[in-house]
Amino acid sequence: MTDTKAQRIDQSLQRFSGTLSEAEMLKIKAIQDSPLLSAIRLNPLKTNPDEAVHDLAARYGWQVEPLIFSDNAWVIKSAEFPPGKTIEHRLGVYYLQDAASIVPVSLMTFDHPHPLILDMAASPGGKTTHLVDRTHDQGFILSNDASKGRIPALRSVLANWCGINLAVTNFPGEKYGSWYPETFDSILLDAPCSMENLRPSPAHPLRETTQDERLRLQDRQAQLLISGLQALKTGGQMVYATCSLAPEEDEAVINRVLDTLPGTISIENVSGLLPFKAPGLTTFKTETYHPELAHTLRLWPHITGMSGFFCGLIKKHKPIPSLIEPPPSRDFALTQLSPADQNLRENFYQVIDQHYGFDIDSHIQEAGLKLFTRFEGLYLIPEAYLTHFKDLPFEFIGMSIGQWHQGDFQPSNAFISRFGRYFTTGIIQIEDDHVPTWTAGRDIRHPQTYQKPTGQYLLVVDRAGRNLGLGKLLPKRLRNMLPRVSV
Repeated sequence: MTDTKAQRIDQSLQRFSGTLSEAEMLKIKAIQDSPLLSAIRLNPLKTNPDEAVHDLAARYGWQVEPLIFSDNAWVIKSAEFPPGKTIEHRLGVYYLQDAASIVPVSLMTFDHPHPLILDMAASPGGKTTHLVDRTHDQGFILSNDASKGRIPALRSVLANWCGINLAVTNFPGEKYGSWYPETFDSILLDAPCSMENLRPSPAHPLRETTQDERLRLQDRQAQLLISGLQALKTGGQMVYATCSLAPEEDEAVINRVLDTLPGTISIENVSGLLPFKAPGLTTFKTETYHPELAHTLRLWPHITGMSGFFCGLIKKHKPIPSLIEPPPSRDFALTQLSPADQNLRENFYQVIDQHYGFDIDSHIQEAGLKLFTRFEGLYLIPEAYLTHFKDLPFEFIGMSIGQWHQGDFQPSNAFISRFGRYFTTGIIQIEDDHVPTWTAGRDIRHPQTYQKPTGQYLLVVDRAGRNLGLGKLLPKRLRNMLPRVSV
């Protein structure tokens, strides 16, 4: 640890001298140069997680250990091949993240089969993908971020994960309480924060913070939390989280809202979720907080082995007054998306059945989706958006599943990636020695196949059955149609 880094850690820890013992602070200092363990969540939309994780571990020389507080999630204890460099990562088979950031969505329960969910500060999108998983892509998610510059990363992550029942919006989270009071069944607020987590990483490097910054952040965090609670249905659940251990941004924010809205909310006790004790603070320095704050989770890095993190599960018991304002409005017709007519729908279902042996109609109906067109393109649009938010402008919605081209249907990579596991026909297997060429984005020359090349679009798999994306079978070559990004 460099002298500068050591000095900053010392300065950060000094604030907790009355909260942490000297031995605990020494433990936090001792782990600063230890690399954070990577965690992955397997994508249940594309694979069977329990089977896939063992295949991945064997293929890439990983030692994995399940995260007991979350389904489909594992810590990678060691890796011969980097988990961020695989074709599976590129194609959204799993999401790579710090284990602490998997905790917030793991606190939620989803009893309603088709919940309405708001992710108030969603970028870069990892927690939205977790919400997709937890609801089996059956609930509708508004994935919002106030920063225009963060929307492209959010769109990219969600498109790669291949959830469909969602829309991305770009509005101040503080507005949702007045725009949509008593609307959402569940809300996640991973609030903007100082990132004072006492365990810096490449994504969250150590930085100096001041009390003035923390208090300014607290003002905004409290406004966001109140807005979210106003937008939450009575009886609904909301998780408040930060990647900061500064009490001013954590317990103090919830305490402030408890004082402002007495008898309106309660803090659920979620201590049984984790294999260690991580209670929130009820006092800090000269401040005293509501006893309920002990029910929140304060993830100290020396206890968890993860980055410092804070989160709490809040339940709403009665409506909260809000100044009602009309939300932004855009005539949906301006998107140029229009419902597919019956003839087009039947033609599409027939083509998918003939080409891939797959009954997509049942999946569309079960998930509450509608088939729409725009020019020659075909899209799946969430019915819940059309019912509840039809005129709310969005940055991204549903899924582009392909287009008609010269009378033929050309599927999108997203369609192949999401639904390929159900195909019984329309599949081409490439040899193992061709896989590196394919995953590098190059065509396969003279592929070995019994199929007559007619320019048909096929799901490409290897001998292990891995979904390797979309290919077009032409005379003498299999054209690579993977998205043009580096592995």
